[in-house]
Amino acid sequence: MTQPFRLQALLDYRRQLEDEQMRALAEVTVEEQRVRDAITALDRHREEQTAALAALVAGGTFDAEGYTQRAAYLDAIGLALDQQAAALEVAAARVRERREALVEALKDRRVLERLRDRQADEAAVEDGRHEARGVDDMMMTRHQRAP
Repeated sequence: MTQPFRLQALLDYRRQLEDEQMRALAEVTVEEQRVRDAITALDRHREEQTAALAALVAGGTFDAEGYTQRAAYLDAIGLALDQQAAALEVAAARVRERREALVEALKDRRVLERLRDRQADEAAVEDGRHEARGVDDMMMTRHQRAP
């Protein structure tokens, strides 16, 4: 008869930790994607404003106030892009950290599962031996009774 896995509670705990690490990785990945999307939107907006600024200059008459306003706005977009680039570095680092933590959690769980499987294999072999001994004993008993 096979014994229950002595470390089942620990294995269940490791699975729970792994699930938590997966959720944490998903959260920081979403955050990283949000920052990437913001950078993409800012890049697109910068291109639109640059084109509008070029059209303003090429329009024939020069509007100094409009030019100054658009140039200031482009500078603000540039600052926002710099901030988002810094936020992206932080988010990417958090994703790497969470991914490494998840890999460690996976390794811990797999070690326990291999131990459980090894224990089950050893128990199956022992059960086979026990059954074979029972058959041997039965055969010896029959052999001894035979005239």
